Amino acid sequence: MPEARTLGEAPGPRGHWFWGSIQERRHNPLQLFLRAHQEYGDFVRLRMGPTISLLSLTSPELIKHVLLDHADKYGKPAGLVRDAWPLLGNGLFTSSGDFWKRQRRLMQPAFHKERLAALAGSMVEATQQMLARWQARPNPSEPLDVSAEMMHLTLGIVGRALFSTDVSGTADRVGQALTVALAETNHRILSLGLYAPDFIPTARNRAFRQALDSLDSVVFELIARRRAGQTQGDDLLATLMAVQDADTGERMTDAQLRDEAMTIFLAGHETTANALAWMWHLLAQHPEVEARARAEAQAVLGGRAPTAEDLPRLRYLTQVFEETMRLYPPAWIMARQPVKEDVLAGVRLTPTPRTIVAISAYALHRNPKLWPEPERFDPERFSPEQSAQRPRLAYLPFGGGQRLCIGNNFALMEATLITAAVLQRFRLRAVPGHTVEPEPLVTLRPKGGLPMLVEPLQVSA
Repeated sequence: MPEARTLGEAPGPRGHWFWGSIQERRHNPLQLFLRAHQEYGDFVRLRMGPTISLLSLTSPELIKHVLLDHADKYGKPAGLVRDAWPLLGNGLFTSSGDFWKRQRRLMQPAFHKERLAALAGSMVEATQQMLARWQARPNPSEPLDVSAEMMHLTLGIVGRALFSTDVSGTADRVGQALTVALAETNHRILSLGLYAPDFIPTARNRAFRQALDSLDSVVFELIARRRAGQTQGDDLLATLMAVQDADTGERMTDAQLRDEAMTIFLAGHETTANALAWMWHLLAQHPEVEARARAEAQAVLGGRAPTAEDLPRLRYLTQVFEETMRLYPPAWIMARQPVKEDVLAGVRLTPTPRTIVAISAYALHRNPKLWPEPERFDPERFSPEQSAQRPRLAYLPFGGGQRLCIGNNFALMEATLITAAVLQRFRLRAVPGHTVEPEPLVTLRPKGGLPMLVEPLQVSA
């Protein structure tokens, strides 16, 4: 076996003599990763300043090495955990080790498919309320920010699923507090640690603290009322409060329930909303796909509201959403940090926070060796026949390995039901002259929102 190379011998662009590729990472990261892999292959080293090396992977074999075969040698980067901690606490996203394994085991029953099916009714009900509001608009010819509409909708759905409570209303402080807290968490993660510490009372820090206090008061009050028997609900909170550790008999504390609730809020509304917004954008660009998707919804449903029992027959709609997440994965990049010595692609890695292994789903999903004509929008890629021919880790919209997103089935069910309901009643059209650009923050959003023309079908027929 050849001797392992040093980190400095890994292939990649030189970039600036001092800063490396850090400026492009901040201003145009999607193109940075795409170009680097086009020029240097599936294993690329990007220098982030004089001391930090970012190793980017677009090979399913290398990704399997990190996420599955040697997962014990890689952990969440310390900086990412630090920046997300004020909002998410010790939830599934930030925790690790035995505590993470215990929490994952305790939470798994809440996300079984049979349990999720019971939530379908509230998903459809929230969608029908949104569609009624669209129908009643006084000036239907004005563009509607579909990105904001999807955020509002999925926040309402996750609030009902988690607490049996709609937390999306404009009078409710949860929606605004979540927006402020998430924006600040985005800022901290992307600033690479260059932000004012919490003890300095800057305007940003004060707003962040106020938002966190508001969220905590609402969530802890909901938990306290449920524990006191003042509220009831066949929801995720009830499941999480009921589960016990099989070994110790312990249940989750209020603090643990709070942290997992915040994690579910983030994963259950921000990421799905962004993916849905991108889907409406893509359908407007591809009327033939939209027509086929609408025909399936009408053939299966005949104008009635969708249910969980319809999902197996709404296969093409699911494929549309899956192909959307290939082109615009909401969690567009994930990162790991070596915590034990390892050799990756012939390069020796030592435990250090200065080395980060990155897996950009955005770049992976555009690897032409895995996805022919990668920029083409083609839901047929996710037919059972084509899916069976791809490597297991060629597609990572929900991550992979043992930390695969626990809510993946929730998101797929929710998106398919929403899509079926909307397609039966409305056409969404692009606003002429409006350019849609991706904004790669912690999640991949349409920059500046997504104004669209929302046309009732009976009007355009």
